[in-house]
Amino acid sequence: MLRSTVLLAALCASIPTFAQTPPGDLALTDICPSCGALNSPLAVRHAGDGSGRLFIGEQNGSVRVFQGGTYLATPFLTFIGTSNVPPGGFTSGGERGLLGIAFHPNFATNRFFFVNYTDGQGDTVVARYQTQAANPNAIDTSTRTVIIRVDQDFANHNGGNILFGPDGFLYIGMGDGGSGNDPCNRAQSLTPADLVPNESTTSCPVDTPFTASGGNADSRALLGKMLRLNVDATTPASLPNELCADNGDGSANYAIPTSNPFAGAAGVSGACDEVLDYGLRNPWRFSFDRVTGDLFIGDVGQNAVEEVSFRAAGPVTGAINFGWDCREGLGMPGGVCRPGDVLTPPILSYPQSGIGQSITGGYRYRGAIPGLVGIYMFADYVSRRIWFVTETSPGVWGPQPTGSNHWALAASNVLTFGESQDGALYVGAANGRVYRFTSATELTDLIMANGFE
Repeated sequence: MLRSTVLLAALCASIPTFAQTPPGDLALTDICPSCGALNSPLAVRHAGDGSGRLFIGEQNGSVRVFQGGTYLATPFLTFIGTSNVPPGGFTSGGERGLLGIAFHPNFATNRFFFVNYTDGQGDTVVARYQTQAANPNAIDTSTRTVIIRVDQDFANHNGGNILFGPDGFLYIGMGDGGSGNDPCNRAQSLTPADLVPNESTTSCPVDTPFTASGGNADSRALLGKMLRLNVDATTPASLPNELCADNGDGSANYAIPTSNPFAGAAGVSGACDEVLDYGLRNPWRFSFDRVTGDLFIGDVGQNAVEEVSFRAAGPVTGAINFGWDCREGLGMPGGVCRPGDVLTPPILSYPQSGIGQSITGGYRYRGAIPGLVGIYMFADYVSRRIWFVTETSPGVWGPQPTGSNHWALAASNVLTFGESQDGALYVGAANGRVYRFTSATELTDLIMANGFE
């Protein structure tokens, strides 16, 4: 395994990121054609512990373990069945359900596992669990700790993806609260005071069950954002803060990275400290480049444009406003943006007409197929098109997606992309299958024991 790691690092370092050519025999291969279909696999993750296992999050509330070429019979974690429903309930269907999973960077030692799901009221919950000490393939549900809760306005645009960044912080993609055209102006609301003008609008007030169960009404200001939390620390009630999802007394089961754009008194007065970036509609799937640390966000459009937003790796020097809902893609003006804000355009975009209607953000490939290294791969859920693009020159990406320059049509609607620890890239599809990008050119001595030895 050490040799594989060294070779993979050398491959990524030696092959340029520009103008790669996908091999002619590139294919999407079902990882277990003899296995039964899963329920909407929305997340494909590895534990980072060298075990070679894959963990597949199903929308209906289970996390399955793929090991030794098959799915283990017993789920890693499940919310299915009366005895398994978490406190506060669980809702699945449409755009709700078990929407994201993430393993702590130090999972091998602390056994921490995180989930993002919608509770019985349809509100967002991010919770932490630990695996059983004697069984690495099962969660100890008694270890559940709620990290953050966010009130949702409507049933759609929940975002739901969670990932640990290269900085060790937890990133949470939050949609704008749903409906159409962001009626509550969540994506441009940075402070609790920004919520007030929309309180009289239908469905914009906080729902009573959420606050009655200890939820913070100010959490609505976190919608339409990328959140960045330090989950290795907590915030005491005695510490002055501008958290928008604290427990009401100022305490929280997370802390704020000091470099967050609005941490403390930085940035906009009274802005939610949890926010990294804003102006997002529904960042359904986002990813980090494991080599550079760059952040790619697939943001689902309203009725005109799908886009990939981008935050370059490096020190955080301020928040980025990606423009929704005063802009969709490169244009399409709509609502009112924050005065004086500079809007950051997407690096990739395509009109919905004739091309697709719902982007599924992907990954920049860093696996063992040489012709793919450095290529960003993503898809459209509706049209099933999969595109490959590269950074043709610093900061410039292309080709911009069209209806004719896609690599292939997936066998089913693409729900998600995911990586294994060795950098292999996977696709979770609506037909319940998980596929892996394969080629005879793959450097097989870089592949870890994940069922494809």
